[in-house]
Amino acid sequence: MSDTAAVNTATGEVDEEPSTHLVPLNLADLDEDTLIAMFPTPVQATGALLMARRVVADAPAILNTRSKALKDAKRTLLVARGYARMRAPGKTADDRRVEQESDAEVITAGEWVDTCELALEYAREVRKSLSEDIDILRSINANFRPEHKS
Repeated sequence: MSDTAAVNTATGEVDEEPSTHLVPLNLADLDEDTLIAMFPTPVQATGALLMARRVVADAPAILNTRSKALKDAKRTLLVARGYARMRAPGKTADDRRVEQESDAEVITAGEWVDTCELALEYAREVRKSLSEDIDILRSINANFRPEHKS
């Protein structure tokens, strides 16, 4: 993957022309005002926490949808294997089983199962990372409260 590629967080697909680019950050060359400007304000931290909580609240529905898609894909694979085994030439069940795996429909269904498994795993990883982000944002918000009460 090149340095200009980014991952679309909604689909998990690699975007070759991202809207933002990463740049190296040399903290030693920044002055104090620039460093302070890099940190969020209390309102920004609270807003980020609310947005992250909203996205995590949608996670169960997304995981359920992707899990259902995986189950459907596995069912399609089983059906494709069954039809391929019936069509396969061969005298023994073992011969037909070997032949079924080279059937185009079985290969396509197997690839779709792999895709659905990856999509489900990606959704789980996003939920996990957002949960960790929420913990960090809670900590940031807790640190802001005493500073700005006076």
